[in-house]
Amino acid sequence: MDPVTHLLVGAVVGQAVAGRKLGFAQAACWGAIAAELPDIDVLVSAMATDDSLDMLIRHRGTTHSLWFPPVVGLLSGFLVSRFSLQSRASPWTWVLLFTAALLSHPLLDVCTHYGTQLLAPFSDRRFALPALPIVEPVYTAIFVIGLAVAAWLVRRNRAQRAVLACVVTLVASTGYLLYGLKLNADAVVWARKDLVGHSADVAVVYAFPTLLQLPYRRVVARTAGEDWVGFVSMAHPCPIVWSHRVRDDTARVGELRASYGGRVFEWFAEGLTAAYADDRHVFLADLRYGFTPDVLGSTWRLEADVGSEPHPLGLARFVQNPRPETSAANIMQLLRAAYPKSCDEPAGALTY
Repeated sequence: MDPVTHLLVGAVVGQAVAGRKLGFAQAACWGAIAAELPDIDVLVSAMATDDSLDMLIRHRGTTHSLWFPPVVGLLSGFLVSRFSLQSRASPWTWVLLFTAALLSHPLLDVCTHYGTQLLAPFSDRRFALPALPIVEPVYTAIFVIGLAVAAWLVRRNRAQRAVLACVVTLVASTGYLLYGLKLNADAVVWARKDLVGHSADVAVVYAFPTLLQLPYRRVVARTAGEDWVGFVSMAHPCPIVWSHRVRDDTARVGELRASYGGRVFEWFAEGLTAAYADDRHVFLADLRYGFTPDVLGSTWRLEADVGSEPHPLGLARFVQNPRPETSAANIMQLLRAAYPKSCDEPAGALTY
């Protein structure tokens, strides 16, 4: 998730678990700081390397694992308790605050389809639940409202109710996450039914969130030899306009997949890649991401130039393709696609 949401979640968690003993300001502020700490891996990675592939491995790694919150929470809690002005609170109150806020970060990141290494460094398995996009204003607003209500209650000397308000906020936000997962499952079911009319012998279907809202989902279907990509809004499901392409399994594609960069990219994409090769270059596209139904039009891809023997492929490069402009027109276009009035109105294309 985006940094602002992590800060807000941490503040709510801090107030929920320690607000009565530490007060609203300290509990919320320290909770926000703790919740943001796992993303220190971005800074460390940037200092250690400028290789984008290494960044994929390092981000959402060890600092996002399940052992990190209790260990760092214990150390941070006792350290901060020694220098805090709130001397009446037990050190264990601080430990609980830091541990809970730190834990909120990887658990929230798991609810996006980017993937999080919860068992790092003991395992590099990526865990992901396609519930939310990385930026989702409604989800963020739930925490803004919860904190605002809690602050208002504190000013009215109702500290216990302020804690309750944050607990209710966490329950409501969890319900919103579960709703996102339901929409994703519904999108998979709809896509399977839609593909029956295309006579596609589908082996597996996936759905993934897009940006800024919940209903509009990118759907990916794989047959024995083809990849299919389309979009559907679960606010008003319509027939899907599919793009499909025969899977490229040439020797050059196999060589790219077998390279170090190819193995990292396949691991990052959890095997959901489409390939393309010609006389000049070869690339792998991450099927989970993209703003158009083009099978090869991924947000991210790994590419290499085709050379001559004995080195037929050049060094693999991680490439981020251009994204649509962040403009009011594009946001409105996305919302029209997410909440269509009817199936007779095409969503239209985003502006790049």
